[in-house]
Amino acid sequence: MGRNNIKAIWQLKKNGEIWNLFIIVLAIVIGITLQLIFKKVGIEDEASFGDILVAGIAYGYMIINLFIKVFVLADEVPRGLSFGMTRKVLFLYSRLADLAEILFIAVIAMLIPTSLTPNTILKIAIAVYCLFNWIEATAGNGMLKFGKVVYWIYYILFLVIMIGGPRFIESVSGVADGTALIADMFINPFYNQLYVWLGILAFSAAGLFVNWLTFRKIPVNFSL
Repeated sequence: MGRNNIKAIWQLKKNGEIWNLFIIVLAIVIGITLQLIFKKVGIEDEASFGDILVAGIAYGYMIINLFIKVFVLADEVPRGLSFGMTRKVLFLYSRLADLAEILFIAVIAMLIPTSLTPNTILKIAIAVYCLFNWIEATAGNGMLKFGKVVYWIYYILFLVIMIGGPRFIESVSGVADGTALIADMFINPFYNQLYVWLGILAFSAAGLFVNWLTFRKIPVNFSL
């Protein structure tokens, strides 16, 4: 039964994993190309090649998945249930697959020489996993219940946050200070790492719990 569930999850997730692999390869190609261009024209680049590469992989992975995960969820859930999986099994295996995916990306980032420590990369990876759970709990499961209109609301809000968020952070001193503090807590080992990790794990656990609450009883239609 477990082997069949793993095969079913792979069928559901394989297209997304192909996209992730494409993003990794594309980031490597772009990073190498930029380094060659910088050297040829004599531009001194302050960031190392590893930092550029990791940033490209992280940015590409985040953007692709923030747009795709919510929309693909509407197809994955009905297909998963049609494979004979219960909601609980589908939810469990899907979340484990998402976690394995993010940890795989994190391991690749750790293997690249960069200014970020493995501990920092791992914290960022778990925080991203947490973010995806909250998005699925709200926009993803909302789309399963109410249809594609929820996706367009999410899409518009996402663009507003992406465009207006940095300006809002810069214009409000308290928000700017809070954002800088959170970023510093992820990177700077000066802060008690136990409390940082407890905060990340608690927020992740809450995201998983809310995701399950909004997922377990929503009606699922095969045509959204």
